[in-house]
Amino acid sequence: AVAPFGKDLDHPRWLYVLPNGDVLVAETNAPPKPAEKGLRAWFMKRAMKKAGAGVPSANRITLLRDADGDGISETRSVFLQNLFSPFGMALVGDQLYVANADAVVRFPYREGDRSISAAPVKVADLPGGPINHHWTKSLVASHDGKRLYVGVGSNSNVAENGTENETDRAAVLEIDIASGRRRVVASGLRNPVRLAWERQTGALFGVVNE
Repeated sequence: AVAPFGKDLDHPRWLYVLPNGDVLVAETNAPPKPAEKGLRAWFMKRAMKKAGAGVPSANRITLLRDADGDGISETRSVFLQNLFSPFGMALVGDQLYVANADAVVRFPYREGDRSISAAPVKVADLPGGPINHHWTKSLVASHDGKRLYVGVGSNSNVAENGTENETDRAAVLEIDIASGRRRVVASGLRNPVRLAWERQTGALFGVVNE
């Protein structure tokens, strides 16, 4: 049987399960950007509205907790708020990393916490606005916890916004956590919205929206 684990969320886009079983939900939407005009933009706006994407971003991460293990969360709390179109999440030790639409930030984490009030610490900037066509930023940490890998979508469909707006986009970026330095490790990926490690070979896999 299928039953809702949590409902009445504001445009939930991504999930991350913490080691204790708590489920983090990124309630998020596209960041503000210049208004597009024309017939294509009109149809896109209608389609996005129907999908629930035509509203301002909630800019928060919500925690759902299923304490009795029955498959339904009894506890719901705002875990992080005042973010900027958050998407990817990764826990490394006692630090929770969040990929906003324009930067990776981190927060201190203690197991069992229902919310975090600490201010974010920026780890590295990411390609962002003002266009930010594919705005979601996926995130995964290396096994040794020293590097982060971020999926960054293209700023267009067919480079119609100019190649100057595609720097470090349509790519997977590697970020050194200690220094914040970043480099491209894979390119030509239109919109890599999911990254994961293959369990046997340890290879980094990406799921690309095409």
